[in-house]
Order: sequence, then C-alpha cells, then structure tokens
Amino acid sequence: MAELEVEGKTVEEAIKTGLEKLGVSKEKVKLKILNEGTSGLFGLMGAKPARVLLIAEGVELKDGADYPLAVSKTKQTVADILKLMGFEVSGIDAAVRDGAVACEIKSADGSLIIGKNGQTLEAIEHVVNLIVNRSSETRVKINLDTENYRVHQEERLNALAAKAADQVRTTGKIYRFDPMSSKDRRVIHLALKEAEGVETFSEGEGAFRKVIIKPKK
Repeated sequence: MAELEVEGKTVEEAIKTGLEKLGVSKEKVKLKILNEGTSGLFGLMGAKPARVLLIAEGVELKDGADYPLAVSKTKQTVADILKLMGFEVSGIDAAVRDGAVACEIKSADGSLIIGKNGQTLEAIEHVVNLIVNRSSETRVKINLDTENYRVHQEERLNALAAKAADQVRTTGKIYRFDPMSSKDRRVIHLALKEAEGVETFSEGEGAFRKVIIKPKK
C-alpha cells in the first residue's frame, strides 16, 4: 500500500500530481483533503498550498524507494541526533509528501533546534539526509521542520520578494539579497517566477550564494 501526501496550488492540482507519482487513475485511490489551501494576498503573502492524502492498495511509488522504511529510518535518525544534541523531544511525525519525507519535530527546544536564520535546522536536515540516503532503498529527500518554521519562513520570504520586486520596478536598479540557503533561494525564485517586469538569478559560491533581482529587458 502506498500513502502519499501531495501539495498543489489547488486541490485538483495536488490530486493530479499525486496520481502521476503513483501511476494510477483517480478511481484506484482513496482521497482525503488535508488542507484546501488559500491564495493569499496578491497570490503571495499568506498563500498556503492545498494538501491531499492519496492511499492506493498494492501500489509502489514509481522511483522504487521503500517509503515506509524511509519514514521509519528518518524518525529514528532524527530522534537519535536530537538526543545526542541534548534536546528534549515530545514527538516526531513523518509522512511522504510530494515524493519526499516531511518530518515535523515537536519540542520545547524548538527555537534552539531552528537556530539563527534556520541554520541549525538546516544542518540537522543535511546530516539526516546523509545517513538515511546511504541505502538505495531509502534514498529519498527529507525535509525537517519544527514550530512551522518552514511555513513562516516561506511567508516572510514571499513578502520580501514582493517588496524587493516593487523596488526594482520603481528604481530600475538591481536588488541583491543577503546570502541564503538553497531552500530559501528557491522560494524567492518561485515567488517571482512570473512576476511582471523583473527576473531573478543567483550568484556567488557556497555559503555566500545569493539571489539577485533585476529589471526584465
């Protein structure tokens, strides 16, 4: 049995994506709408994706990875690492979402797990991916979160992207963000992918890589 959580701009889009990943028709799955999503202000600020759960009996995901095993190993690995770091953890939830394992950490030490600008959370996530991905059976992308940091961070970055894009359109000058993680850079790029009058690209290497917004010619 395959269980897959999928996000999309709309419920219909999420369902379509899930069906493509499972390789089955809509009649072959049980559907549960987890979140109908919201468009947010101007389609950016406060926007939340729709999320659905698809359950298909006798189906494996197309990439052949053992997702139940990946979920189990992720939870155990995260628990072991946080224990070694001295953090108190009240719960760890993990599920397959968009072909990756989404893992939510519940802890009174959430702010410490997140760290400055999310750096500690990013580091833990990197180590967990290295450990779990050592086996081909569990070679899947793992995303960690706690206290809904990722959601709040995405909302904040979307707002910053919209403000910076307005500045570029008004002044005609290039805008440079401070260096940020690849995950945060991706949010900026996606937020302005179809924005009028501006375009984005990245420059710099490693920890100094940043997003640039410039007027579109």
